[in-house]
Amino acid sequence: MTYTELLTGALDTAAATFKATLRELGLSGDEPELDDGARLGRRAALVAAASVLWQRQLGPLLDIRQAMELLGVGSRQAVHDLIQRNRLLAVTTEEHRTLMPVFQFSEQGRPYEAVPPILRIFAEADATGWTVASWFTTPSPELANETPITRIRTGRDLENVLEAARVAAAPLRW
Repeated sequence: MTYTELLTGALDTAAATFKATLRELGLSGDEPELDDGARLGRRAALVAAASVLWQRQLGPLLDIRQAMELLGVGSRQAVHDLIQRNRLLAVTTEEHRTLMPVFQFSEQGRPYEAVPPILRIFAEADATGWTVASWFTTPSPELANETPITRIRTGRDLENVLEAARVAAAPLRW
């Protein structure tokens, strides 16, 4: 089976499931609010693709149990404590799952030393975990268009990375 055939089958299944879900919600599909089929389809595709695109941007994410194992701690509370103290970056999904981006961990299974100070900078700006995770993995003009996590991994210019975090966090402050 070709890629095009696989994709066509997946899209046919998605469209049928979309229609069935509308019916389950008591909608016929003829509602005036749903009259722009192209707009509705585009929005559905964007929602469906969002988690895939985040996964590509951030890389692998650990759940609490995996983080416990990697960090060598014996309880979920210990992981949550690290998160609360801005020692570990976490993102929360719509399903209220707490996940930790793998990129923040060194080969020794500990967060890089530069991570907690950066988390504190963004915490002062009330930034979400998703915002901070995106910042770590997005090329920064302040860092010659390298990602902050690349600089952190190599141990280069850590003061410049901290300054880039301050610059990024400043507009987020109330």
